[in-house]
Amino acid sequence: MRDGKRNARPAVPPAERAKQESHWVGGNPYENDSTVQARTQLKIADLLSHGQDNAVPLRQLVSMTGLDGRSVRQMIQAERLAGVPILSDNANGYFLPANDGERLRFIHSMRHRAAEITRTAEALEKLGGHSVRAKDRE
Repeated sequence: MRDGKRNARPAVPPAERAKQESHWVGGNPYENDSTVQARTQLKIADLLSHGQDNAVPLRQLVSMTGLDGRSVRQMIQAERLAGVPILSDNANGYFLPANDGERLRFIHSMRHRAAEITRTAEALEKLGGHSVRAKDRE
């Protein structure tokens, strides 16, 4: 991860740098609309590095994006469903796969979690006597 060193401050002040980099004349009309920014510009995958050793914790992604944790997790899910291989583990955070082994371990972990969730739901259904499965409601 990081070695504790801080990056040097840019030579150009932020306001001047923004003017140089912006393509909006008179400012971005959507700059205060976080929904538009989050959905059209920000990609969580762009904030991640390859390899589990370079994983980024959720709290750091929240800090980097200015969004709440739920919104970040929703964006991660949307990117995953769109085919972006964002992996995660409970210890380190989110990362892109460095190799096929990391991807396969993540898939195994997700399938195991899904099976555990299903087992728990089935156990609770038996306790309550009422099924909430879609096929049982028909």
